[in-house]
Amino acid sequence: MKNNNPLRSSLNLVCSDDNFIAAVSQSCKTNDVNEWVVDSGTTKHICKKKCFCLLYYIIGDGEELVYLTDSKTVKVHGKGKVLLKLTSEKTLSLNDVFPVPKIRTNLVSVSLLRKVGDKVSFGCDNSVMTKNDIFVGIGYCKDGHFVLSNF
Repeated sequence: MKNNNPLRSSLNLVCSDDNFIAAVSQSCKTNDVNEWVVDSGTTKHICKKKCFCLLYYIIGDGEELVYLTDSKTVKVHGKGKVLLKLTSEKTLSLNDVFPVPKIRTNLVSVSLLRKVGDKVSFGCDNSVMTKNDIFVGIGYCKDGHFVLSNF
């Protein structure tokens, strides 16, 4: 059966090149640079500002790219560690976060959370994050996206 959806090919981007970093959705409408969207479609954690990184490591200029769903690419110059203070009074540590100033919002990758043992469950109006069955944090639905409750 043929799929006539023009977005499908960009949403299922596959690349065997080692320089590929992430396929990223640009549909989130938030302008709040402090909001972090829990995204099951992105393959890496991404932030708007390098200053969010507690630790920052420079990688080769243009060695790695972020592929956006509008078929544009953005060069990545470094990666870092971000600590998010959640309203649950817990801190979520994100490693290998790529600062991409052109992105509309900060993104937390569900697949990377799962790799370190976090579980994310989505309800109709919230998302709940747990680790080893212990509550870590919650997100709320805003404009169709799940935004972490953080300070």
